[in-house]
Amino acid sequence: MKVLGTHLRNKSMITIIIKNCNICEIQGPAKYLLKLFEAFKVKHPNAWHIRMYGRTDWDGFIKYISETGTFKIGLLNKVYNKCREFGLKVKIIDNRLPLEVKPVIPEVIGDKTIRPIQREALEKIVNNRVGNIPFLICASDLAVNFGKTLIFCGLHESFQRKLKTVLLLNSTDLFKQFKTEVPELIPGEDVAFIQGSKCSEWGNFNVCMVQSLAANIKRYQRFLSEVDMVLIDEADVIDNKTFKTVIQHLYNSRVRIGLSGTLYMSDLKKKLVHNMNIMSFIGDKVNQVKLKDMMKAGYSTPIVVKMVYAPFKSPVDGEDYSTEYQETISNNEDAWKLSYDRAMWNMNLGRLPMLIVCKFIPHCENLYKYYTKRLKKTGLKIAHVHHNTKERDEILQAFREGKIDILIATTIISRGQNFPEMKYLQNTASMDSNEKSIQILGRLARTHMSKKKAYLDDLVFPGKYLRRHGNHRKNYYLKERLKVILIENN
Repeated sequence: MKVLGTHLRNKSMITIIIKNCNICEIQGPAKYLLKLFEAFKVKHPNAWHIRMYGRTDWDGFIKYISETGTFKIGLLNKVYNKCREFGLKVKIIDNRLPLEVKPVIPEVIGDKTIRPIQREALEKIVNNRVGNIPFLICASDLAVNFGKTLIFCGLHESFQRKLKTVLLLNSTDLFKQFKTEVPELIPGEDVAFIQGSKCSEWGNFNVCMVQSLAANIKRYQRFLSEVDMVLIDEADVIDNKTFKTVIQHLYNSRVRIGLSGTLYMSDLKKKLVHNMNIMSFIGDKVNQVKLKDMMKAGYSTPIVVKMVYAPFKSPVDGEDYSTEYQETISNNEDAWKLSYDRAMWNMNLGRLPMLIVCKFIPHCENLYKYYTKRLKKTGLKIAHVHHNTKERDEILQAFREGKIDILIATTIISRGQNFPEMKYLQNTASMDSNEKSIQILGRLARTHMSKKKAYLDDLVFPGKYLRRHGNHRKNYYLKERLKVILIENN
């Protein structure tokens, strides 16, 4: 490792230089630099396979502090705290140009009065510091229904609209949603929407598809270098080449804020690299609001969770996960019947409209055929949607407007979809993902005058993997302090 700054008189002093809005550099005594280098060296969870089938010259470790002492700016707070943990004095030198405007949080955004919980979130972001340095590169974990669009627009207003802003999205559904919501929340502002390769003119507030920016980076790089504030929605998915390409060109953006409802959720070792990569971009989580908190405050609909255990055995118990899922759920009429029976039981209690969530397209299509055959004479309107559905937008809009009673869908609906009138959701996807489970649950939590409560059936199927995944989801719901009822049909 190359040692920098060993001339420093105070041998227990570490100096961290913020070189630009992407990179920091450490200087200090060699033994402490080496100690930090080792502390921020993480073994890749797939290192063995990568080395076996590709990079034979790689030691299997990701070095978040380089051998020259540089690291990505999002890790500043983590590096600072580690230095303090080692008992070191830390001096931070910020070489970035200062912001010329002091943030003032407004009382109203558009025609919306900011709730106390939203004001607190904004305050935690704009007042964030590392040591004695204002540091507006951070993230917030905000539950569904919190009003993330309002937070984004609130940040823009807090800086009196004087910062050139880019809002990065990676979902076309969210892009369409923001196209409606943003102009309403910041009326009179010069708002531009960037999608595809054609950009006639940038605005002062720009809603951008990140894929479009990355694919046309040479065309857009000059403007990106002039951006002051970067806002990132669904920030839990930014660990990829597309976001990296764009963020590298935002090296003058002194404000970078990421929002998500499922940020840094897992502390498992296999998720460490994923979390560290995201943190490298957007920093530490400075605020967290859980779904239960939103329910308690009356901002989200209370949800009753029922874990429904299948009353049949798996035909392939002990096989690999893919086979187990296919034979126990996707192609199993017993699984279809369980789904249908639970849906009809809830329908008889007036819980329409309802959403049935599947993991794979074959399962979605099989369930749709099974439901359709049995609902011919009921007058109920049913539809299904997945990645290959050409009229997907029209179907989702019809469901949103109450023109469809039962929608069977894959997990494409887990992000960015707003179904406020929905009263019943059935999770038949049998996933082992806390993040995906809470995203799906979020579709049900939207408030509407037509409902006081909403109901989730989470179907737990038999099998070595499927049963274990179901227990993981149950434990997660309990951890989130949701009301959970067990239904075992033995």
